[in-house]
Amino acid sequence: MWQPDGSEVIDQPAVAIPLAAATVRYLRESCEDFAEVLECRRLPSGRMEIVTFELRVEVPQRPVYDVRSRETVSVCFVAGRESAPGIVVTREDFPDTPHQNIVPEGFPSMLCIDDRPWQDVRSGYTASELVTRISHWFAKAGQGELHGDDQPFDPFFGYSSPHQVILTSDGMAAMDAGQKLNVWTTDENRRFLLVTSFEADGFPRQVTNIHVVQVDVEPQQMKRIRRAPRNLPGLVNMLMDRDQTFVDRLKKSVEDWFEGGKRDDDAKWIFCVLARFPQIHPRTGVVGATKPMAFLAEASPGQIGVALGVLDHNDSSHGTDLKYVRRLFPRTDIGSLSKFEVQVAQVHMEMDADAAARITGHEAADRRRAVLVGAGSLGSTMAELLTREGFFEWTIVDDDALLPHNLSRHTLNRSHFGRLKAPSLAERLLSIRSDVAPKAVVENLLDEPISEGLASAIDGAELILDASASVPVSRFLSDRDCRARRVCAFFAPDGGSAVLMIEAADRTTTLRDVEAVYLREVLINPSLETHFEAGQQMRYTGACRALTSKIPTSRVGVLTALIASGISKEISLPQPSLRIWSVDGEDAVEAIRLLPAVTARSIGEWKVLIPEGLRAELAGRRAAALPNETGGPLLGLVDFEAKIITAVHAPTPPSDSVGKPTSFVRGTIGLRKIIETAEKRSGGQVRYLGEWHSHPRGASSAPSVVDVSQIYDLSLISDIDGLPAISLIVSEIEIGILVGSVQ
Repeated sequence: MWQPDGSEVIDQPAVAIPLAAATVRYLRESCEDFAEVLECRRLPSGRMEIVTFELRVEVPQRPVYDVRSRETVSVCFVAGRESAPGIVVTREDFPDTPHQNIVPEGFPSMLCIDDRPWQDVRSGYTASELVTRISHWFAKAGQGELHGDDQPFDPFFGYSSPHQVILTSDGMAAMDAGQKLNVWTTDENRRFLLVTSFEADGFPRQVTNIHVVQVDVEPQQMKRIRRAPRNLPGLVNMLMDRDQTFVDRLKKSVEDWFEGGKRDDDAKWIFCVLARFPQIHPRTGVVGATKPMAFLAEASPGQIGVALGVLDHNDSSHGTDLKYVRRLFPRTDIGSLSKFEVQVAQVHMEMDADAAARITGHEAADRRRAVLVGAGSLGSTMAELLTREGFFEWTIVDDDALLPHNLSRHTLNRSHFGRLKAPSLAERLLSIRSDVAPKAVVENLLDEPISEGLASAIDGAELILDASASVPVSRFLSDRDCRARRVCAFFAPDGGSAVLMIEAADRTTTLRDVEAVYLREVLINPSLETHFEAGQQMRYTGACRALTSKIPTSRVGVLTALIASGISKEISLPQPSLRIWSVDGEDAVEAIRLLPAVTARSIGEWKVLIPEGLRAELAGRRAAALPNETGGPLLGLVDFEAKIITAVHAPTPPSDSVGKPTSFVRGTIGLRKIIETAEKRSGGQVRYLGEWHSHPRGASSAPSVVDVSQIYDLSLISDIDGLPAISLIVSEIEIGILVGSVQ
C-alpha cells in the first residue's frame, strides 16, 4: 500500500472527501465478495486522502502479464475534484503493462483506467464506476486486452513544465533529416516554443535563449519508458540506456553553441532535449515512431557545458567579454548535472492530412488531386472545410478579384482587397495545412482556348469540383474528355437550398445525367416548388450589373457545411449521387438524396437522355390508361452545341385530351400555362421539347404514319427557334425515340 511521507492513518468514518468517503462505503457495503478496505490515510494539508484496499482478481491460467489473484490498490483522492483519482500499485515487481502513466523516478506504478477528460466526467463520477474500472483494468491486463490493435502506443507523461512545444511539419522533416532547427516563442512568457526547420520561411530567426538538442532512438534499441527523469543525470541515464552516443551528442551541441560565439549573460535560458522513442505495439508487434517528447531544464548551454566538463568559467583578466572558455582537459561528470531539474513539456504536432482526418472522424486522409473551379463564397468555404478534414491536394481556378462586399460570405479578409481570389485562397489553405500543396490558376474556364496550364491541371486531376454557379461551366466540365470524376455544388437563387451533384466514379453517369435527375426532381417534388424563385438582391455599386444576393452569412455557412459533409461521405463511394438540402424559416433542414440513373440513346447526330424516373412514370401512365392510349407534352433541355437533348418531365395532359384504344389526341386547354409554370419553376432551364404517347398492347414502339407526320409538324414549329423536336413512343417493353429537325 502507498504510505507517502507525512501522511497519517485515519479511521474509515473520518474520510471527508466526498468521492473517497463514497468509495469506502461502496467497498464496505457492496464489494465484500471481491474487495476489502485495508487502510485510509490523509496528508497533513487535508488536500488528499488515500483509500487502500485489497482486490481479488480473476486471473486466467496463463496470464499475459504477471497479475496476481490478490492485488493491493491505493486510490488517491484530491479535494474539490480538481483532478481524477490516482490509482497506485506499490508492488515493486508490478509488471510493465500498457495503460500506465509515466511518473517521476521513485514513485510507484500508476494505472490509467479512464482516457476521458476528467472535466467531462467528474460531475457524474461515482464510486461504483471507479471500482468497476479498476477491476476491469486488472482483468484485461491478465488477458492482454488492455490495448486495442488500432490504438497508438504512446506513453503518457504527467506534464510538469509551464512551457509547451509546437513542432511544425517542416520541423519534423528537419528532425528526420538530422538538420538544424529554429526555435522561437510567441510571447514574453515563452508559454509556447515553436520548433521549425532553420530554413522555414515566415518565422523569426533563432531565439538566443532557447537551446535544442534532438535525439532519435533506433527502434532496435528501444524500451518502454516507465519513469520520468527528475533531473539531467536521470535524463542522461534514460537516454544512454537507449542511445549510447547521447552524451557525445550533448557535448557536441554545447561545443557548437560555444564555437558560434553565443552568450548567455543575464538571460533566462531554456535547455530543451527533444527526443523520439519508437514504440513496439504490445499486441501487433509493429514498430511505430511516437511523437517527440520534450524535456526542459532552466539552464544555458554554458552552464550545462561547465557542469558536463566541456567548458570552464572565464576567471582570467583576458577576454573579459567571454563568460566561458573551452576546457583544456575535458572530463565528463554526469553527476554534476544533478542541480538542473528536468520538466516534461507537452509537445503538439502540426496537423497534417492524416491527423486532420483522424480528428474529424474519417478513416484516412484523401490525398487525391482536386481542381476547384470557382473561389467564391461557396468554393472558399467548402475548400477550407474539406482541407481541415484532410481532403485533397488543391488546384484553384478563378479569374476574379476580391471586392469589399465579398467579405460578408467569403473566407478571405480585408487584407485581400483587390487581390485575385485563386492565389489568395491557395495561401489561406496553405496556412491551415502545410501539406495541402495548393496551386492557383487565374483563368476563366469559358475563355477558349484554355491555357496549357489549366488543361494540364484538369487532365491530371482525379476530381474536379465545380463551385462556379455557372451552368455552362458545369456542362463544359461534364463534356471534357479526361479521367477525373466531376462534382458540382451550388446554392439555389434565394439561398435557401444547396445542391450537390456527383458523377459515378467510372463516369458511366455524368454531371449531365445527374442534372437531368435534379431538374426532374425540382419539377415533381412539392417541397421544391419555390426552389428557383429569385431571392432579394442589392447593388454594391452604382453600376446596373453590380448586383449581389442578400443571403445571411450563417445560412451560407450551414449550407456549405452540408455540401462539404456530403462530399466527404459520397466521394469515396462508386455510385453517382444527388443531394438537395433546404432550410426553412425556422432553420429546419429537409434533405433529399437520390441515386441518379439515366438512359442515353444516340439518334442520328443527337444524344437523348431520359432519367429512369421519367421512363418509369411514362410506363406507369401507359399501364394505367389501358386499353386506351395516353400521352402529353414533354419538357426538358436542348444543348445545340453538344447535340444533347435531355427529357426531364411529362406534365399531366390538358383536360380536353382524348385517349382511345388506337389513338391519342393531346388537348390544348391550359397547355401554355402548364409549360410556362414548368419553365418558371425550373429557373428558365427547361422548355417544351415535343410530345410523348403510348402504344396499345401488342404494339411495338415503331412509329406509325401518324407519328411520323406529328414529328414532322413538331420539327417545323421548333425550327422557329433553330431547335429539333422530339417524340417518345412508349410501348409495353421499350421507348421509341424520334428526333426531327429541319435540314
